[in-house]
Amino acid sequence: MKMLELLSLWGNGGLNGTLPLSLFELSNLRMLYLDGNNFTGSISQDIGQLTMLKQLTISDNPITGVIPSTLGLCKELELLRIENTDIQGTIPEEVCQLKSSSRQVYDALYIKADCYSDYLKCDCCDVCCDHNTQQCFQDNRENPEDSDAKLQDHQTYNSTNTIARIIEIKQKIESEVLQRGATFYEIDFDDPRYL
Repeated sequence: MKMLELLSLWGNGGLNGTLPLSLFELSNLRMLYLDGNNFTGSISQDIGQLTMLKQLTISDNPITGVIPSTLGLCKELELLRIENTDIQGTIPEEVCQLKSSSRQVYDALYIKADCYSDYLKCDCCDVCCDHNTQQCFQDNRENPEDSDAKLQDHQTYNSTNTIARIIEIKQKIESEVLQRGATFYEIDFDDPRYL
């Protein structure tokens, strides 16, 4: 399992409990999709051990606490989705600095969080969602009076460029994983084989 590079448990709804600490020992993990479950507790400081992590999605979970500053040790991080959670506080400066590191624009960190109405403070988010209504809008700090025009339902928010970028990154990583003969798991708990 230590060679695992992609773990996808998204959309299963029935997974619950806290995130196991052993998850943060998967030092080769590049993509971790946990969204759409029922995970509770907080994100461990040990997440900083996942230094190869490129994508982390934990949205749509009742996870609490704050984003650990150690997430800033994941220098390869390109996608962070933490909307529709119970995470509060402030996105750490160490994470925001990943956006301004010496990467190409295409590889810059994309963050979507519950930062509308100051539920979660974030100076570097690309998309902010309202924790209560689950409506989201693109960062519009330069012209805040236009933000209502950009408000869209969380379930239907659709930025073609962002979705295309996420799909392309995922396909690129999956291809690299397969070329190296490494392992990845995508588990669909609606599949009768897992019931």
